[in-house]
Amino acid sequence: MIYIEYEAYKSKYYDTQKQYNDILNEKEKLFSMTQPKSMKFDGEPVKGGVHKNIFDEYLLLKEQKNIDQRLKEIKAILEDRENLLSLKEEELKNSTNVQDKIYVCRYINRMKVYKISRLVGYSEAQIYRLLKTIKSNINKDDRK
Repeated sequence: MIYIEYEAYKSKYYDTQKQYNDILNEKEKLFSMTQPKSMKFDGEPVKGGVHKNIFDEYLLLKEQKNIDQRLKEIKAILEDRENLLSLKEEELKNSTNVQDKIYVCRYINRMKVYKISRLVGYSEAQIYRLLKTIKSNINKDDRK
């Protein structure tokens, strides 16, 4: 049953997307340091002080955290995972297994049960039973 492998690939793809998003959020947070901020007028007026170059700090922190390198690597991984997922989806769509066909119809093509029933030649009740089995197999695989 290829749909179980497909679900595993999809899960890994989404995990990689989350990692990519986390790194982008980190970069965004650093970049927001460079944006102009309003003056605070509620404190004591002070003359002088140390002038900080905020953009240099941003570049230094970005370099220390290797954000650009990490983004480049995770983007390459994400593209590879996307390719694997599309290959597995193609394999799943070409499968002759009934459960794989029902999985494709319901979860990829978003078909209604009565349409799947007509397409596969099973009763709607049998389709519901098979969908329950499919969901059970997916959940069982997630627990491993």
